[in-house]
Amino acid sequence: MAHNHVKVAVEGSATSGVESVPAQSLGDSNWLLLRSPLYALQLAAGDTIRITNQEAGTFEIVARGGNVAIQFYLSEDESDDAQATANVAWKVTPQVVGLGGRLDGQTAGLIVYTIPITAGFPAIEKLFEMAANELSGSQWQYSNVYDVRTGEPLRWWE
Repeated sequence: MAHNHVKVAVEGSATSGVESVPAQSLGDSNWLLLRSPLYALQLAAGDTIRITNQEAGTFEIVARGGNVAIQFYLSEDESDDAQATANVAWKVTPQVVGLGGRLDGQTAGLIVYTIPITAGFPAIEKLFEMAANELSGSQWQYSNVYDVRTGEPLRWWE
């Protein structure tokens, strides 16, 4: 499958600007995301988006792909430590795979996972709460479950 990268706007997080995400062009400014973004919220692998402004990376969601994206942050002490990030990914990823998920990306201090919604919120939350409890100072959040402006659930899975 030939793929490219699409630039998507990053808003509602500590990082702003645009992020380049692996995607397949579907024509008419529509893109199928092949990986969940590291920073851009509201999106997960499998989503189809329409780019509304190429330069700014603004988009609208055409269809959800049925996946939840999770951002897992290491402690502040390890936020710049690529080796610590790799070690945590090595430890947590097999559990994510057990839910049918996968590791989609990492950078020092941040790991992003994609998990099918069919795994269920209770199982996802149990896994990441256990990981956060084991790894002092770490935190996690859903990337595409809550509205970045209001904090309300998006309810796309219903």
